[in-house]
Amino acid sequence: MSEKQIDTDLYSRQIGTFGMETMGKLIQMKVLISGLRGLGVETAKNLILAGPAAVILHDDALVEMRDLGANFYLSEADVGKRSRAQACAAQLSQLNPYVTVSVHSGPVSEELLSGLSVAVFSEASQAELLRCNELCRSRSPAVGFVAADCFGLAATCFVDFGEHFTCRDKDGEEPRSAIVAGVTQENPGAVHCHHDRRHGFQDGDWVTFREVQGMAELNSSQPRQIKVSGPYSFTIEDTSGYSAYVCEGIVSQVNVPHTIAFASYGQCLAQPQAAAGGEALAVPDLAKFGRSEQLHFAVQAVREYREKHGQLPANRDAAAAAACVQLAVESNEARRQQGDAFALSVEKIEEDVVRMVAMFCTCMISPMAAFLGGVVAQEVVKFTGKYTPLHQLLYFDMFELCPKEDPSDWRPQGSRYDDQLAIHGAAVQKALGDMKLFLVGAGALGCELLKSFAMIGACCSDSGKAVVTDMDRIELSNLNRQFLFRQADIGKPKSTSAANAAQAMNGALKVQALEIRVGNDTEETFDDEFWTSLDGVINALDNVQARMYVDSRCVWFGKPLLESGTLGTKANVQVILPNLTQSYGDSQDPPEESIPLCTLKHFPHAIEHTIEWARDAFEQLFVEGPREVNTFLTETAKYLAKVPSEGSGTSQLARLRRVKTMLEQRGGSFDVCVDFAVMEFQEKFHDSIAQLLHTFPADHVTSEGSKFWSGPKRAPAPVKFDVGDKLHLDFVMAASNLYAANLGIPQNRDAAQVSKMAATAKVGDFKPKEMKIKVDDKDTTLEGCMDDDVVVRQVIAEMAELGSKLKASASFEAAEFEKDDDSNFHVHFIAATANLRARNYKIQEADFHKVKMVAGKIIPAIATTTAMVTGLVTAELLKLVTRRTRKVEDFKNAFVNLALPLWLLSEPLPPLKTTSKDHDPIIMGPVRAKPEGFTTWDKVEVRLGDATLKQFVDHMMNEVGVEVMIMSAGNACLYNAYLPAHKKRLGEKVTQIWENVTKQKLSPKRTYLVLEVSASDAEDGVDVMIPSIMFQFR
Repeated sequence: MSEKQIDTDLYSRQIGTFGMETMGKLIQMKVLISGLRGLGVETAKNLILAGPAAVILHDDALVEMRDLGANFYLSEADVGKRSRAQACAAQLSQLNPYVTVSVHSGPVSEELLSGLSVAVFSEASQAELLRCNELCRSRSPAVGFVAADCFGLAATCFVDFGEHFTCRDKDGEEPRSAIVAGVTQENPGAVHCHHDRRHGFQDGDWVTFREVQGMAELNSSQPRQIKVSGPYSFTIEDTSGYSAYVCEGIVSQVNVPHTIAFASYGQCLAQPQAAAGGEALAVPDLAKFGRSEQLHFAVQAVREYREKHGQLPANRDAAAAAACVQLAVESNEARRQQGDAFALSVEKIEEDVVRMVAMFCTCMISPMAAFLGGVVAQEVVKFTGKYTPLHQLLYFDMFELCPKEDPSDWRPQGSRYDDQLAIHGAAVQKALGDMKLFLVGAGALGCELLKSFAMIGACCSDSGKAVVTDMDRIELSNLNRQFLFRQADIGKPKSTSAANAAQAMNGALKVQALEIRVGNDTEETFDDEFWTSLDGVINALDNVQARMYVDSRCVWFGKPLLESGTLGTKANVQVILPNLTQSYGDSQDPPEESIPLCTLKHFPHAIEHTIEWARDAFEQLFVEGPREVNTFLTETAKYLAKVPSEGSGTSQLARLRRVKTMLEQRGGSFDVCVDFAVMEFQEKFHDSIAQLLHTFPADHVTSEGSKFWSGPKRAPAPVKFDVGDKLHLDFVMAASNLYAANLGIPQNRDAAQVSKMAATAKVGDFKPKEMKIKVDDKDTTLEGCMDDDVVVRQVIAEMAELGSKLKASASFEAAEFEKDDDSNFHVHFIAATANLRARNYKIQEADFHKVKMVAGKIIPAIATTTAMVTGLVTAELLKLVTRRTRKVEDFKNAFVNLALPLWLLSEPLPPLKTTSKDHDPIIMGPVRAKPEGFTTWDKVEVRLGDATLKQFVDHMMNEVGVEVMIMSAGNACLYNAYLPAHKKRLGEKVTQIWENVTKQKLSPKRTYLVLEVSASDAEDGVDVMIPSIMFQFR
């Protein structure tokens, strides 16, 4: 299937992660999924959303009632009547119209396997796994083989892609580039990079060089491996015989394909470390070193038990568990006696680990199925050669979910929750159903979490309730990963659609769907009573500001918060527990690097710089331009009076001429729009560049005698308009049609006609001006041409006369940037503009989709990562039910990167403590914490009723021992003891001061204010830090 047949609107976020090459391979794959309990259906769902050509479902077992606890596409009507594969095939096929979903009945034959790309097995016997693995390996090329199982609270995954698998891209990271500042002639040669930023390379990376002057031997396409010697340097091969380095050069990372040899399933049973090249088994949980080796024996013992007895051990069957322990002990002893250095053995089998696996191995719980289903589906995608496959075994457990004491009410009740009952009992299940939860967001994470609520029975009793809120409406691109939505839902609210779909999975789910933003302006809806009623909050958000607000509410009301997020193949989970852990606000990611303004305007050296510049050009021309005209028409005098105070004379003149031109061209023909586009081309890609080179010629040197155009400053070259150049015509097509939309002129999408119009456009000769240009952001030079100040005054006079004659007639239509509509020319304009500017500066151009991702600030997202991380979140949710009897180490934060693959689970960090300091660098003196070591979870409660400010200040002095100097509420300063005018406020009520300062009325629902104070110790005057104050006024 060609690239044109890939639905870039549907797959846009996934393409941002995988890239078009991987998508092209993925849409040709044919995959078998054998075993359709919770793990199988999760894998199938994630994979179908990803978009292979075909998925074949295989599971002849009849649906059991307990299957409904993890397979969300089964219903009670299916129990005992239909096979699992038949029962869920119809709904799986609705997930993606581009994927053919079929059902295979009967044994898995050699013929079936031979036509596949990858075969995935779960719930298969040991003998069946050995047989199918050998058949897959015998094919040429090999058929990918994945065997995975959820044994209650333990999980395992095995991957085998054959003896000669080629990995094209080990991690999926965007290749880094650096500017070369120098290369030595020695062995090994040392490469020094420009100090504007760290190169970011790692030992073993492969790189290529280009544009190196002097040492031209480096300018070959041949990748070379490097060894990092510092943040701005690395070494390469022997360069002692090369020409001397003179200047310039770009060094870039490249992905060099490498071959991975996989061992068979049979070999990995005995020699898992040998199969992985001698590496130890992965350790997903940092608190469980050695656990994977123990789980290896436990899982094999359970499978061996099934081979001997024809079935897995029954739930909580002590005798069967003891038999599994004995099998594990015997297997380990046999390995130890073999004397094989590669045979896995442990010093001693941990019997509790084997028992934990054996006691619940027939259980399938939704958190584990979701976690492993995301992992397995991503491993299947890796068969395309994108990312590093699992090599070759993963073991994972959620043993913390098992209560410390065996519940007496664990026996099955013939319900969908029987597998969970076997683990934690009926009382915990009832408490789970009674939970009152707040889910913030109903996008990809929100959909998965609502499904999890339905599967585990959260909020499913008459006393329970889930509230979900999301303001967004469903778009086409959502359907690729927000699996509760269908084509017919486009345009509908996410929250209500997701809630309805989740209730269809479990009719007992109690959920209220809202379309209300969570923030300061909606505290009348999400009031104290609402927050106080909650048992927990789960964030499913995609922006930091909203996360921070929800976190602050949870901290204030002392509510647990489960925070998670994804970025392509990466994901994280943070568990936030009142008084026990850090809050989200205690630790934040560093802000994104911003691009210096001078780099954007004059000295770009990366495609991201030109894309940002093009995005700004779109805003200036088609958004701000029409708005300025509308402002001019409605408030002519006010507008013209303001112009001279904003920017340089050159920028003022450009704005005024743009307004004047738009007024003159309103109501014209499409020809004027094409003329406009050609003139903009001439100005942006020829004249402005020629002017820059006139000011700073190619041989210009700085006052220090060094070359001006060097390092990050790349000497540009003007581009002459050529209607025969496709990129030039792309710019004109997009710019002319966008301008026509501004003016209310009918658009013209006929490229041939637009090309003819553009060919007749007259372009004037460039005439240089004497201009001042900033060379960097520290430069205080006022940019522009001095002559323009005089012209501005003349044009303002002309515009004033013009404004007096014009009536505020029909307004001009400003564009509103929409990244997901490829027919609106928005991204097309930005792509053409960015790549033309890249040509000016000899920067490698970007494809349309990359421009779309960067300009639209689209976050790469895939279903596999989302499903995997929500499995981890749901496991933490189950722990919240019994959190008051748990220790903090039972809970797990997580960082995952499925591309590597990497799992890191760890205990949540304790809250940050505020402590006294002998010297604070900000106040230049000592500072005291009261109470010592307080955290964000602490607050000072003041219950004085509707007191005056003086009463409050006196209370703080007498009861807390501090003298209040400054008091604020949010951004409003209510009192400043250093300002004499504020002294009169002492006699006013605090509530009245708040209303006067904020110009708002206190809601009848509000009973307190949150106050922050700057204070000093009442005894010695030392500055004091205290927690936030809860001022209870009624």
